[in-house]
Amino acid sequence: MSTTKSSAPAHIAGGSLTFMGALRSEWIKFRSLRSTQLLLAFTFVAVVGVAAFAAWVRGMFVEGMMALGGAAGPTGPDTPPTGQTTMTMDQAIASANEQGLNVYGTPIAGLQLGILVLGALAVIFMASEFGTGMIRSTMTAVPKRLPVFFAKAIVLAVVSYVLTLAAAIVSFFVSMPLLNIYGIKLSLGMDGVLSSILLGGVYVAGVAVIGLSLGTLIRSAAGGVVVLVALFFLLEIATSLLSLIPGDFWKYVGQYVPSVAGGRMLEIGDKAAFISPLSGGLIFLAWIVVITVPAAISLKTRDI
Repeated sequence: MSTTKSSAPAHIAGGSLTFMGALRSEWIKFRSLRSTQLLLAFTFVAVVGVAAFAAWVRGMFVEGMMALGGAAGPTGPDTPPTGQTTMTMDQAIASANEQGLNVYGTPIAGLQLGILVLGALAVIFMASEFGTGMIRSTMTAVPKRLPVFFAKAIVLAVVSYVLTLAAAIVSFFVSMPLLNIYGIKLSLGMDGVLSSILLGGVYVAGVAVIGLSLGTLIRSAAGGVVVLVALFFLLEIATSLLSLIPGDFWKYVGQYVPSVAGGRMLEIGDKAAFISPLSGGLIFLAWIVVITVPAAISLKTRDI
């Protein structure tokens, strides 16, 4: 007498999908479109390309600073006074960092592009179902609704993290020889390099979850993408203008926007007048919660 083994059913009594069934369904939806596959491939290549270009630019900058010395720009505690004819490598790198060119952050230089593309893709992943009416079929299969939201969030977060991590690792190995041309040594053992590569994926995954939440709340792909761009690109510019208002409070408001807090999470060590990396990570997490919770409630309670 023989017995046959069958895999666990994807449905429960009553015909609704289990959470694992919903997760498989959302994964199939995500990967089945050729346009999504091409977009992810383009994002990977573009992020690596931006990092390679950044390595070349930063190497050129450091080389120029070493040649021009203190006459090349503002001085700081690690830079020589104006008039000194040359800089050491460490002084030139410190000067570049003071002017916003983080030499050792080159592997994640293309992160902003990943945020834009994957965040927009996350918005569309949910909003397109509302636009086409497919959401009704989805919710018929999963009447509780929230498993669909969390399944989509898991798919997007995992894909975003893996893609960003892979792109950052490749960017690191591409940047090494480019920076070495200018005498700059880059290694995973340097303070902050490995952690920024690992946390960069966390940052982009968080943006993807926010994008999914915006698509759920607004139910419009165009509207959700506009809000996402405003939140991660325009809000930082707007809050920087608030520093012109007298008072210390307005001077530091810009550090609490999601793009700045998330970016600070990727850095190592405290900086004067800046939130700490840990605080940046917690603030970014708070932004995720503040946007995701209303989205989940909206999906559960609003008509579709």
